[in-house]
Amino acid sequence: MRKKLVIVSILLCLINSSLASAQVSHFEDPRLTLSTVEADWSIKTDKTERPSVGASVATLLKTEDELQFQGELAAIEGNEGLVGFAFIEAPVSLDLSEYQYIEFYAKSKDPRVVYTLTLKDEQAQQDAGTLTFEQEFVVGTEWTKVKLPLSHFQARIRGRVVDRFQLDLGQVRSLSFQINRSKQEADSPIPLEFALDVGSEVLVTNQD
Repeated sequence: MRKKLVIVSILLCLINSSLASAQVSHFEDPRLTLSTVEADWSIKTDKTERPSVGASVATLLKTEDELQFQGELAAIEGNEGLVGFAFIEAPVSLDLSEYQYIEFYAKSKDPRVVYTLTLKDEQAQQDAGTLTFEQEFVVGTEWTKVKLPLSHFQARIRGRVVDRFQLDLGQVRSLSFQINRSKQEADSPIPLEFALDVGSEVLVTNQD
């Protein structure tokens, strides 16, 4: 009887230890896939919204391991200087309220080019224009890990910062990788050749 009790106690300890390990692992790395190469990505440029003046061109190639977003960014005269944009966008329907960061790997043909990761939520349609939440990043010519705090996304409408909106992480509806003329250095080439490669997954995580 005593031997049986000892065996049962050992088994219970092993089970509890396994459960504890599983819980710790889940707590340490509760990552969630936000988007993948297989998502329904679409391309938009200034030609889409302003066909009479648009000149940016962009292409998207999906491979098994990465998205290849490339093209030439125009420099169009706007009310506040040169404008021009291109982006790839994918739909999302996830609650990200329990997460702190967006994480992905990327590389760029030119490490000086500034890219923007943009999120939209249910508030996107506004009378003044589309509301987006944006955060800029740059990457090297080799694969670079990018980690962006979800709390740092800045609300904008038509490129202008607006302070009265907060990103609703519970209702994120799309993400996009963008390149905007207004974000580049003043001496950037016209047109600006760009090539951004993004790894196979975009994740959200709580790991620092």
